[in-house]
Amino acid sequence: MAATDAAAQKTYGTEAGWDILVKDDMGPGCLITKSNADGTQIQMGVDATGERRGYMALYTKADANVDPNEKLPVLFDVDGQQFSGEAKGQVMDGYRGAFVWVNNLDFIYDLAKKKTLTITPEGRPPITVNLAGTDAAFKALRACQDAQ
Repeated sequence: MAATDAAAQKTYGTEAGWDILVKDDMGPGCLITKSNADGTQIQMGVDATGERRGYMALYTKADANVDPNEKLPVLFDVDGQQFSGEAKGQVMDGYRGAFVWVNNLDFIYDLAKKKTLTITPEGRPPITVNLAGTDAAFKALRACQDAQ
């Protein structure tokens, strides 16, 4: 997985088209990731450095027009249910994108039963993520996190 620091992670396994990784610098915490044919990469995971919290990140090798540490208001649409948040720009290893902290860890786990996640950063076109396979991937994520 190119969008995270390879030195601080190890592969836990794969499930339903998603890679499950352990990031030592997150507690250790576990994440699931998938690269799409268009070059975008989605990550969802757990930061266990303190009280567990979730995060979601989206990266691309294309010019995402996002500066490091730039704050972006973001709308998340999960099968028609909408949530808002603030993402933080990040640039690393040839990828550009942003991540958002999720204060309710169940939000991350609840995505397992959903079909489509549409992320719309303010002033930018929406990005649609197919959530196929997330049920199995999140079961593996929970097993990974429990093993840490």
